[in-house]
Amino acid sequence: MTAQTTFQVLSAPDFIKVRRTGEPDLEEAKKAIVQLAMIIERPADYDILIDCRAAQSRLTYSDIYQIVLELCRHRDAFRNKIAILTRADCQFDKANFLEEFANARGFNVAAFTEYEQAIEWLSESFDLSIDDSDLD
Repeated sequence: MTAQTTFQVLSAPDFIKVRRTGEPDLEEAKKAIVQLAMIIERPADYDILIDCRAAQSRLTYSDIYQIVLELCRHRDAFRNKIAILTRADCQFDKANFLEEFANARGFNVAAFTEYEQAIEWLSESFDLSIDDSDLD
């Protein structure tokens, strides 16, 4: 079986909601996740690229934790790959945290600083076959 080659590209404002003060609006971000889940749910079945390079939000690790928990509430919609594209600064450190935290909860997330690498990863196929010889 191969991974989907169809993906949805989102920019940071589509996903990370910010108040006028510049602080992240976590409740609005959660609503955006629900809306995204409805868009990408079957039959669309997309992989996702979230481009955060232009984001000026100050998401905390606690905010990221809450975002991953919201993804968990909509697990069926987010069963495919999610690539997070960031700048190569502290933003990438937070994207790596999101990657590790989400992957530990069964998601397939990867953080990137290069657009081409993110697209290549989204386009890679993966084999879900099981080697029966180990089951004997």
